[in-house]
Amino acid sequence: MDKLKVRVNAKLNMTLDVVGDFGKGYHNLDMTMISIGIFDIVEVCKADTISVFMDNKECDESNTAYKVAKICNEEYGLPSVKIEITKGIPFGGGLGGSSADASATLYCMQKLFGLSDSDAKAIATRVGSDVNFMLNGGFCRATGKGDDLSPLPFKEYPLVVARSKMSAVTKEVFDTFDKMGVVTDYTEKFVNALDNGRELQFIGNGLQSVTETLCEDMVKVIEVLNKYSNYVCMSGSGTCVFAVMENMNDANLLADRLKGKINYVKACTTLPYGIKEC
Repeated sequence: MDKLKVRVNAKLNMTLDVVGDFGKGYHNLDMTMISIGIFDIVEVCKADTISVFMDNKECDESNTAYKVAKICNEEYGLPSVKIEITKGIPFGGGLGGSSADASATLYCMQKLFGLSDSDAKAIATRVGSDVNFMLNGGFCRATGKGDDLSPLPFKEYPLVVARSKMSAVTKEVFDTFDKMGVVTDYTEKFVNALDNGRELQFIGNGLQSVTETLCEDMVKVIEVLNKYSNYVCMSGSGTCVFAVMENMNDANLLADRLKGKINYVKACTTLPYGIKEC
């Protein structure tokens, strides 16, 4: 087999707390991550040289999928590949789009050329803090830089995910947090409440108030979603916001109602996996 196509799901942070820093630009995080039905399609095939195309436009070596392919080729002796990415995960939204593409590439390198699990995990850690989670998906608590994972019992949540036109620059969000942010404990409370079904009252994101100061139109999206759900929160460093709905019928109806009024809106559900072969 010289070619493989996969669907790789986005991730959502039901909670996120910044609880310290490691220095050198890295922050100590405590958060929950769950896979959702918003996804990219990634196809990897053997080639003479490494190349990456995203929505038919060629990418440079800064692309995360390219970085994975280069490491696999130069350090592990695996063949060069051509990678074609069809985007469905919105850019700059806190849903892990670049990590998704890196994890999909790693998955394909494993299936096509026998890259071991341990080597894939080592490469994932080098490329991005969310990549290891995206490889397996499901529902996890993540600590440290975001790559120390502890599985949580999967739960299905009907969702509406929305974002404004503005995107958040992750470095700017964390730099601003260092100046004005406060330590929160949403994750600890959320995880402790999972067993008795009270977890949703503890969803929250310690970066949200910071991102709101940088992206004012995200606040308007939050205000709209608050009219339809008691559980609304930002994912990652923003600017995607999600609302937990009663059921998928309500989620689909709300998404249809908001189309044309909000830049991006989609109904989806949480999923117990990160990558699926097409």
